[in-house]
Amino acid sequence: MRGIVRGGSPSGSRTGGGRADRAAERRASSAARTRDPKTAERRARRVDDGLAELDQWLRDQVAHGLAQAEKAPYRLWDDAARRLVDAQAGALAGLVRGLAAIPRRPGWPGRLLEEYALLRLLVRAYQRQEELPEGLRETVRSRVGFTVPQEEVLSGGERVRDLWSVTGSRDTAQDLLTTRRVWLRGNRTGRPALVLSFAAPGTSLDGSLVVGTQVDAELAFYPGGQPLRALVADRYGSPMRGAPAGTSVRGFLDEHAAALALDPWLDRWPATLEDVRVARTEGGDLHVVDGAGDSLPLRMGDPWRLLALSGGGPVTLAGEWRPRGLRPLAAWHDDEGTVIL
Repeated sequence: MRGIVRGGSPSGSRTGGGRADRAAERRASSAARTRDPKTAERRARRVDDGLAELDQWLRDQVAHGLAQAEKAPYRLWDDAARRLVDAQAGALAGLVRGLAAIPRRPGWPGRLLEEYALLRLLVRAYQRQEELPEGLRETVRSRVGFTVPQEEVLSGGERVRDLWSVTGSRDTAQDLLTTRRVWLRGNRTGRPALVLSFAAPGTSLDGSLVVGTQVDAELAFYPGGQPLRALVADRYGSPMRGAPAGTSVRGFLDEHAAALALDPWLDRWPATLEDVRVARTEGGDLHVVDGAGDSLPLRMGDPWRLLALSGGGPVTLAGEWRPRGLRPLAAWHDDEGTVIL
């Protein structure tokens, strides 16, 4: 779902305008069906049944032991995910399907058990959602697969205006859909934001947010315990070039810990680190180290571009933090400017 600039643009030819009108009518019709109480009730029952089945499946995996999972075929997780798709819990299905990609490295049973525990926590949270604070309840529902229409986000979502630095962008493809994640950081608020866009075959992704630029804009945030995903509601002026304001490693870890306290299912979090250097451990692993000596492990396929850019000197580095380390997306150097990694 793309970031939206209010005011829109001319519809162009009558043919293009007609397609847009028909698409709007289809979206309105779909939204109306979703809001229909009987339709919502039927879906709620299907989701309830699907999550009850997943709960039993998780119990079975632990009861039978994790040793069998080491050589288990992809079908073990794919079948469970397909049943969740049938139960209209699509986002949760994606989490289950992702379990098959956990690397079979030393310590992987503990990682798999951790993921099973987070899934069961999500199931239990959904089953008791009426007891949860509103923000956490919205987070749980979104993790299961309930979506909030863009129109509702733009009309009722939290609004934050700032000078937003575009700190990173990454495209991923799954099945026939390509997703673009664009990370932003508010220069004044220090707040992170994620703008998503999607493209089916033959269509293009939103390219209006360019890494290395700063955009004076008002964002509308989706509801949640830790609001992160947002839409661009209004823009003011033209983008400008500039490096983002970052934090130390400790500052980043404090931010991430606070976010996890509000959303324990966060699987990635944006990092923007100031004045860090790239260093190797005795074992040869790459880390970024700040002036206080605190460090974070790097996870990247080809480190040479970053190594050549930094040359042992300080850079501002932005990337995605995941359980196994930081994946760099962009860096800023006093002489070289913005470099996409």
